[in-house]
Amino acid sequence: MAATEVLSGLYEAIADPTQFDALLEAMDDFLDANPDGLDTDQSDWKRMFRDHFGRVGQFLDADPVEARESPIVHVDKQVVPAAVIDRNYRVLARNELFEGLYPIEMKSLTGTFSTPNDKRRLDQLFKANGDAEPVLLSLTLPKSEAPIFAVASRSELLDLGGSASVLATIKVAKATWNADLAPLLETAYGLTPAEIEILAGLVEWGAVSQVAEARDRSVRTVRTQLAHVFGKLGLSSQTELALFLATLTQLMTKTGTPSDVGKAWADPLSSELTHHTQKVNGHDVAYVKYGDPSGHPVLLIHSTTPPQMTPEFRRACAQSGFKVIGVHKPGSGGASPRSSKDGPAELSADYKAILDAESCERALIAGHCSAGLYALQVAQDFPDRVDGVVLLDTGVPFKGRREMMALPKSLRRTFLPARFIPEVLIVPHRIFAANFKRSQAGEARVVDYFFQDCPIDQNLTRTDRNYYEITRQIIDYSFEDVDRLVADVCRWARDWTALLEGVSKPVVFCHGDQNRLFELNKIEAYAKTNAQAQVIVSKDNGQLQVYRDLESFPRALRAATSRA
Repeated sequence: MAATEVLSGLYEAIADPTQFDALLEAMDDFLDANPDGLDTDQSDWKRMFRDHFGRVGQFLDADPVEARESPIVHVDKQVVPAAVIDRNYRVLARNELFEGLYPIEMKSLTGTFSTPNDKRRLDQLFKANGDAEPVLLSLTLPKSEAPIFAVASRSELLDLGGSASVLATIKVAKATWNADLAPLLETAYGLTPAEIEILAGLVEWGAVSQVAEARDRSVRTVRTQLAHVFGKLGLSSQTELALFLATLTQLMTKTGTPSDVGKAWADPLSSELTHHTQKVNGHDVAYVKYGDPSGHPVLLIHSTTPPQMTPEFRRACAQSGFKVIGVHKPGSGGASPRSSKDGPAELSADYKAILDAESCERALIAGHCSAGLYALQVAQDFPDRVDGVVLLDTGVPFKGRREMMALPKSLRRTFLPARFIPEVLIVPHRIFAANFKRSQAGEARVVDYFFQDCPIDQNLTRTDRNYYEITRQIIDYSFEDVDRLVADVCRWARDWTALLEGVSKPVVFCHGDQNRLFELNKIEAYAKTNAQAQVIVSKDNGQLQVYRDLESFPRALRAATSRA
């Protein structure tokens, strides 16, 4: 019965993408039942799965599902200073405009309320059941010369692990001027060009006396004109004017997206980064170079992460004295496409050819996530060219079905089928890729799903635009070739113990202690029984550890060098 529920969820997801979660839940229920025949090919349900999952590719044209936004997506859409807070006044996400008023190192709005009544109104907003009307607050912020006004409203956003579940959005009612306001105010409210000029001046300078001085008019004349403006707009104070203009500006300004934020880290024109291609056996291989030009060479192989990494990562490598050669996967960055069946054994010679092209007699070989298997293959095939191996978040091989059954659900539903029935993986990944590419809402949904069972990383993508963008770039790079992505996951899920133990060079694991895919204790247990292995632990980090703990990768490289 559970198997038929999976197939029912599959076809519902194809016909109506709002039912995609039902497919995931059905797969979870099916795996919870620990089905017979999982680790053999002799089962009716496996044949049925292969048949049905193999048929549905032609139906993958459904629109993505609209979903609740994460806090960082929500605030980055706002065109006024905005932040999301919880009922303890903790700031969970803020846009760049809000950072201009409130230092990023300050994590709470506690102590910023201008009067006790402001705090009381916000508390009542949090306590209200169901829909609640927005409330007006007066806040005294560190970078503001005087109390400012803000509108607080309840927000239906994605929750964060470890925080109060009820969230509110704070939008600062800071009057801003948009050139498109002038014709609207003239046609809809009957303001004259002179009155619009005075209004724009008030927004820019804030004080009537400054407007009068700038416009070479008397204060009395400006006040008279403002009185006419306020009458036509139905307003009675500058506070109401600030709210009015902030609202109009927001309605008339195109919303942004975190995908537009922070792209400088991937700028191909960065002076720290150079791009290269080489012809190898009739096809092109592509890679980037960064770091210390005279430093110890490192060949860093990527399967799911963009080789350029981030400016901070590149600078950390340079400051640590390493010259990094970051290799693109086939079909990316100018590299020739290759069959997804071409794995570590088939591509190993390409990596050796890159070392030849760069005149590297010897190098450290590193791999990120599933690319760790490619790094191990190079070390096994060309030991005389390798000083040591660094595995970034690659983990150790799963020992069997029982260990994989213990994985968190979102990881189990990927890695268990990847090992025992890989044919079912391509369809869900193609659905995710379609959702990710077709709309901002679909992108946000897939980004949020990416770290579903790693709370520390999921919270980062929900509250910090830099980590949202990093994760978005990782997913975008991975989905360039869904077939290769799935093939690499399947290789990763298999037992690659022979590959790991066939390396005669030092192997250093670089791993976050909050990584929920490969538990740290299993990696440490392996290292205790293998004299060639060592573990570099990144404290309080998950799968994003290499981007957060910028010293972890250089530490792992130094460890590999010292053991060579």
